[in-house]
Amino acid sequence: MIPQLGVRAISGAAYAGLLLAALLPVWPLWVPLVVTLGILGYLELTRLLRRSLHGGALLIGLVAGGLYVAIGIAALMNLQFAWAGERGSLLGITHGRWALLALVVTWASDVAAYLVGSTLGRRRLAPRISPGKTWEGTLGGFAAAALAAAAFGSAYEMSPAGIAIVAALSGPAALAGDLAESAVKRAAGVKDSGRLIPGHGGALDRIDSLLLVAPLVYVASLVARGLG
Repeated sequence: MIPQLGVRAISGAAYAGLLLAALLPVWPLWVPLVVTLGILGYLELTRLLRRSLHGGALLIGLVAGGLYVAIGIAALMNLQFAWAGERGSLLGITHGRWALLALVVTWASDVAAYLVGSTLGRRRLAPRISPGKTWEGTLGGFAAAALAAAAFGSAYEMSPAGIAIVAALSGPAALAGDLAESAVKRAAGVKDSGRLIPGHGGALDRIDSLLLVAPLVYVASLVARGLG
């Protein structure tokens, strides 16, 4: 039997590979894939909200949640062809670098926060919402996101202003998205939003951070375009 950590690594790599393939070599699949993830994520969110809210509060939660997911997914969709005057290609492809940047900083933040938190974490960040998160892991995630943004921007000669925005705010945005979903799950009394990805939970568990990081990166691309 494959250990749980191995299952998590394999399924995580498969998920990441699917997103990267849909974004770059098989780019026509990006929008359908992102929309599908958004629909699945919202269905999971609906199920969670129905477990913890009722009446008017439930209606407000469903509408607000729908807008929240829709804005994040719309940003991810549009980032595929976001352009701020960059020259040259990315891995031989001329599109997708801002969307890839959103993925890279989010994954860097998540992985670093997990590794640093699990090895060095001592002080709990938000024990009532997400008991596993620590200040050490959080700061490690912030640093990793900033370094990933800086390295990515330098490698592909992207706008310094746009990259500075992503470097400074993508870590906090990823954390805020994660904590928002954790609060909903805690209120519903569940650990994961679903069982779509073995070892990782549901679609909402995978896109929670991206739902805030993507709009941030999109704004950064607009700033870069305006200064270009």
